Amino acid sequence: MTQPEPIGAWTFWADSSVSPYTVLGPVTCLSFTCQWQLSDFGSAEAEIPVDQAGSLTRNDLLGFFRWRLWALYNGTPVWAGLPTGLTDDGGASVKMSFTELPGYLLRKVYATTRTYTGVEQTTIAGDIAARLDNIGVPRNIIPGSGVNRDRTYDYLGNTNRGEMLRALTQVSNGPEFRADYAMTAGRPACTLKIAYPRVGAASGLAVIVPGGPVGVNLQWSSDLMRTRTFEVGDLPNNAATTAQRPVAYLDAEQAGLPELDVATDRPGIIVTSHLNELASTDASVYASPTLELTTTMPANAPALGDYGVGDDVALQLATPLLPAGMPSAPSFRICPTTCRAAWRASSPRLICSPTRSPSTCRSGSRCSPDSFCCGGR
Repeated sequence: MTQPEPIGAWTFWADSSVSPYTVLGPVTCLSFTCQWQLSDFGSAEAEIPVDQAGSLTRNDLLGFFRWRLWALYNGTPVWAGLPTGLTDDGGASVKMSFTELPGYLLRKVYATTRTYTGVEQTTIAGDIAARLDNIGVPRNIIPGSGVNRDRTYDYLGNTNRGEMLRALTQVSNGPEFRADYAMTAGRPACTLKIAYPRVGAASGLAVIVPGGPVGVNLQWSSDLMRTRTFEVGDLPNNAATTAQRPVAYLDAEQAGLPELDVATDRPGIIVTSHLNELASTDASVYASPTLELTTTMPANAPALGDYGVGDDVALQLATPLLPAGMPSAPSFRICPTTCRAAWRASSPRLICSPTRSPSTCRSGSRCSPDSFCCGGR
């Protein structure tokens, strides 16, 4: 593979999104910001000169979903995506948006009917994600101890395969997934890793407060805290006009707390037992206030590519509010709604910052899909 001259530690490269994945060549990016997500789908934005000196043509820039952009840090692939949009303000460069490669599943409907009875959950997840083969993304399935589930998926009964995969990870003891990157036979490659109980491992990353990160902020919130959980499902396409949407309800009263209610819509979920699983998970995860930990870390300490979402993070915390550190000294994981790498000119950096309501994982619980760094390992 021919790589462009490195600018700072970042290089960018493109190839076709369908077999035989023809090499398009090095890409010049004036700026680049990417996001990784645990059990969800990342995104990116890049400013790209219109004149790419023989790699991307002007037609390529407008060829949404036709090519893959690879971002490498110190020669290691750390992110890849498909172009989905372009803004042209009449200048010499354009601003482009991308969805991370597994996000292709958000554009694939479930055009079949299938019932699973007592089938291991990562097998179900792998079947849902099978259409990633269309864009050259294989699946690495690690079932662990295995959890069997019953699932029924109707023809066009769910929004898309991406939503289906997300929903399967949100139940109690559900699997996790993330995009993994590596060099294979001299070219960057992406694999969707699906695993139970977790996709991550020890990262070597540490957050030490005070000191350590470039910046850190902790914010506690009661917005999602509840004692009563309502999960509201959907109706099948052939439901009678008088049919009521299925609802799962769980009451988890806590001494000293008044009733706190949260109702969540679950589009595409028509089976009450699935809603019960979601209610059990949410009632446990959100039984206490949520913690949002936002930190800015140097991109080279450790280097991007050495760790990913779902990996362990050591946390040493002391603030005037918590002079003795976090209660029960939980270990933390990188499980953000948004963990992004931003590059412009010669200032690479890693910024971890959730963009929607985060949640904390209390000791003994799993990370929820909407969380940043959570205890519970």
